[in-house]
Amino acid sequence: MVEFEEYNEKVKQLTQGILDTYRKNAELTMKYCNELIAYGENTADSKLLGFGYFYLASTLYCLNDCEHIFDVIVKAIKHLERSGEWCLLARSYNILGIVTFSRGNMPVAYDYYLDGLMYCKKYGLLEEQGMINVNCGALNIEAGRYREAMEYFEKAMEYIVSIPDDPAYHTKMISLYENMINCKVLENDFTGIDAMLSEVEKEHLPYADAIDRLGILISKTFYMHRSGQYDKRDECINKIDSGIRPDMLFLDLLEDFFVYLNVLFESDKNDEFWHLVELMEPMLTNMKVTGMQVRLLSLKIRYYRKNHMNAEYLQSAGLYYELSERQAAESKGVIKEVIGLRNNFEKVNRAKKEMEKENKRLLVQSETDPLTGMANRRKLNVQADDMFMNALEAGHNFAIEILDVDYFKEYNDNYGHQAGDKCLIEIAECIREVAMAHGGFCSRYGGDEFVIIYEAVSKEEAESYAAQLRQKVLNLNIAHRYSKAMPIVTISQGMFCDVPHKENRVWDFLHIADEVLYSVKSENRNSYSVMDREECLKLSE
Repeated sequence: MVEFEEYNEKVKQLTQGILDTYRKNAELTMKYCNELIAYGENTADSKLLGFGYFYLASTLYCLNDCEHIFDVIVKAIKHLERSGEWCLLARSYNILGIVTFSRGNMPVAYDYYLDGLMYCKKYGLLEEQGMINVNCGALNIEAGRYREAMEYFEKAMEYIVSIPDDPAYHTKMISLYENMINCKVLENDFTGIDAMLSEVEKEHLPYADAIDRLGILISKTFYMHRSGQYDKRDECINKIDSGIRPDMLFLDLLEDFFVYLNVLFESDKNDEFWHLVELMEPMLTNMKVTGMQVRLLSLKIRYYRKNHMNAEYLQSAGLYYELSERQAAESKGVIKEVIGLRNNFEKVNRAKKEMEKENKRLLVQSETDPLTGMANRRKLNVQADDMFMNALEAGHNFAIEILDVDYFKEYNDNYGHQAGDKCLIEIAECIREVAMAHGGFCSRYGGDEFVIIYEAVSKEEAESYAAQLRQKVLNLNIAHRYSKAMPIVTISQGMFCDVPHKENRVWDFLHIADEVLYSVKSENRNSYSVMDREECLKLSE
């Protein structure tokens, strides 16, 4: 669910008003949506615009206003992509698929469903995934791909049965069984359908409303018709014809009605056929869904031809041509919108990639010492904790070394800061080479101090690594006439190497390494010392 805690009271009231009135008071919902959209336009806020347009489109969908849904949901998608509201974005593609399918453009509708599923899978949106899987299955039925349809229904079933406490659980289960029954009937596979109907009647119909009951009754009628159980089919037809009302004609049920009309046509139930046609015609005209109008007109033409009604046949054929021309024009408009959405999607993706690239660059920059290119203290804090916890959990050695450049202040004071920087860069490269060769991590700690961390190394290995580093720095042969150790630049190293205990923290280890370094510098610079817990205890006595 979208959160609006960071917004002012006006926005909170509008968004809550939308949620409270949605599916209860369409007029009030649209009023709140339009006010939120106006506010979002003034503040250029994609999160508010995406939310407002989504619920405005969803309300238009409930009102069967297909003429305006498409444009509104396209606007919602543009803003939801920008604001990253993936749940509403997936639902928007689902609505877009339904509306596009109702306009008769099956391939584009399927493409929209797949877009929605892509977001579902990417962001773990199980509820939306179940919803879209059902619609993908229904579309595959229409395309005659029954096996593929059942695969989609089975995927949807996996999710729906896992949420029996969902308020819409019974409605979802009934809708799913409707589709599965229709699919099996079309494939002439009647096995298991009686069991499905029995489960629906026992487990779900007691909690169903009139619309749900009508949908499953149509599927049952279709099954009885195709399986030759004509008496039971006629019983169902009588129930439907006496119970169907204009207020039951929703966009969600249009496919069911077309299934039922075909049953009536094939059964020569002429009165019932025309009763439903007369109910559907004004609805489809008001909805301005040309694809559905063409399908209904096609059924009427088949009726006229079957019953030798030549005048009506010719008149309807002319109208069919006009509607087909309009449908072709609408399809071009849909394809134009598809291309526009695709272009917008690519732009948003490119912008996201650029932003991610820039954020990554800034993160690396914030964790990198600008002089040496090494990790800085900020990165050290994170990496040291991770490596320490690994060692603690695995029960192996954790070695941390702190080192500094001998008499570096004297070097800087006499050779200058530019020479001092160059010296640190060359030493940093030596440190990096040794650390990387042995799977270690290194960072600049501050000034002329550096830290190296190794995991799962023995004390003897740690000593050899320290010796290698000392020699590498000596090999640089950087003149330092002001050093009291040698006439070239040298380093002093202190390392603590042992298995961490639960009561330890990484900075306990670093503190001990620092004490070891202090001991080295007190006794003899240009040297190193690696100690374990036992040796440190002796040192402190």
